[in-house]
Amino acid sequence: MIAGADPRPASEEGGRVRRTTVSNTCRRVGVAPLTVALLTALLMMALAACGSDGAPSADQGDAHPEGEPAAMIEPSQLISQDEAESIIGHTLDVVEDTQEERVGLKQRLYTATDDMNALLQIGITQQAAMPPEQTQTPEDLYRAITENFDDAVQVDGIGEEACFATPGLHILESGRYILVAVGNTSTDAARQKLKEAGRVAVENLRAALR
Repeated sequence: MIAGADPRPASEEGGRVRRTTVSNTCRRVGVAPLTVALLTALLMMALAACGSDGAPSADQGDAHPEGEPAAMIEPSQLISQDEAESIIGHTLDVVEDTQEERVGLKQRLYTATDDMNALLQIGITQQAAMPPEQTQTPEDLYRAITENFDDAVQVDGIGEEACFATPGLHILESGRYILVAVGNTSTDAARQKLKEAGRVAVENLRAALR
């Protein structure tokens, strides 16, 4: 998906030096760029299905109740690198931060340089990241996607609503649409990791909005 090597400079987080390598790791991991691209594609299809030229939704849940701009939440605020490593049980590198403004999506992908199956993707769709002309809300997109999966499985106790569906755990919370993926949703172990990641993400989102 990304042509050519583009290693990013090392960065310091929590007293440890972190090195971000985008394309070399993605090419070797294989499933990682597919996971990143899949959520973007799903959201774009949901946007087309909803239609982007209608009247704004009555519930702009992502907006401040007094009309002030909504807080912009970064994916790293929902799940940090240390938290991702604890959930996956493996040392991870920060591989790629991506954004798709048309649907207000920001994503961060954590992955391991030595294990193609060790990865965690956290994405957040929010009104604050959408262009002013966008009339569809994160909740509109959440419903357009999750209601069209025949095999979606409801998950209780995480956020306002949550379900398992391709490519991971979809969560609706505080007017934001969160998606967590670990590259596999078919095993009990993977779903437990998704649930743990979902709880962490919701808890951190609520803390960031206080």
